[in-house]
Amino acid sequence: MKDSTAAGRGERLARHLHANPETGLAEIDASERCVRLLSECGFGVQRGIASLDTSFVAEKRLGADGPTVGLVVEYDALPEVGHGCGHNLICGGVMEAALDLADRSDLRGTLKVIGTPAEELFAGKAPMLEAGAFDGVDAAFTYHPSDVVAVFGTLNGAALFELFFQGQASHAASRPWDGRSALDAATLAAHALAMERQYQRDGCRIHAKVESVSGSHNVLPDSASLRVNVRAPEDDLLQGLVESVERIAEGSAHATATAVTVSLLSKARPYLMHEGLARLAWDVLGVPDGTTYDISGSSDLGDVSQAIPTVCVTEVGWSPVTWHSRELHDAAGSEGAYESMHRAAGALTRMVERFVASPHEWLTDPAPG
Repeated sequence: MKDSTAAGRGERLARHLHANPETGLAEIDASERCVRLLSECGFGVQRGIASLDTSFVAEKRLGADGPTVGLVVEYDALPEVGHGCGHNLICGGVMEAALDLADRSDLRGTLKVIGTPAEELFAGKAPMLEAGAFDGVDAAFTYHPSDVVAVFGTLNGAALFELFFQGQASHAASRPWDGRSALDAATLAAHALAMERQYQRDGCRIHAKVESVSGSHNVLPDSASLRVNVRAPEDDLLQGLVESVERIAEGSAHATATAVTVSLLSKARPYLMHEGLARLAWDVLGVPDGTTYDISGSSDLGDVSQAIPTVCVTEVGWSPVTWHSRELHDAAGSEGAYESMHRAAGALTRMVERFVASPHEWLTDPAPG
């Protein structure tokens, strides 16, 4: 007989996602399963927020009038890797907390469960914010597995680009003078981006890879593309990196007599920790005040944190391991990872209970903005 508890349903969901990973904006099954569970528990559900097919907002009134709490769900996997960032656990853990809270008529307020696709592409939360998915939310809560018990302190802002270079194809042996190699332009840009790193402030990151090259080895390629990611701890530093990418792309095209199209695919703002909600999280987690998880990675959760008070707790899901690796995907499907997910779900539940009972106690710190 299937376990019908919130914990049982959350774990089955997390295990299913781990075995059936879906990449950003293609999380059709994951989104459908979340919506089905929430609908069965009496949530009203709106889908396709901001024209994102796999997004949703589920809302349910708990008890008497009170604050609106947002629980933020992620469920996308990585190409070729699977759940190498543990989003199957985020989905299972946050959903477990939502299902546990769904019938709590003793609690004041309203519960919103917000399904945000394509976190790895920074493509879900910002357009959903603009479309009103987070309107009325007094505080947003979520969780991320890691190798420590803490509260997210910092995350870099990020911008993701595609640089598409267009050259002229020609046979590399018989008539090279008639061609212009788009690969030369992409290679030059990649080298210039690597050199640019020495001029950046602490915490800033630049990384790139060749995404595609046309043609065969003996023909000068007429097209090539780079995927470029830049990160920075502050908005103005991130804007400086954006301008550097654009300058280097144009310069590389000019130097190689090719053309370039610079496409900003997505962008995420730096994460802003809310001190009041962090105090609540530290108390619930039982760790000393100030225990933060500070990394140079990025998430579009930063956009949410800049708009409304937000807190993300971390739980120990595995020993230290390389992010976005097949090794971490395997760890995210381990028994220890599911045990940590249940602990995180319990922490989220307790945080929501305490928040709705006394929201002003935890929102006395300056609001984000």
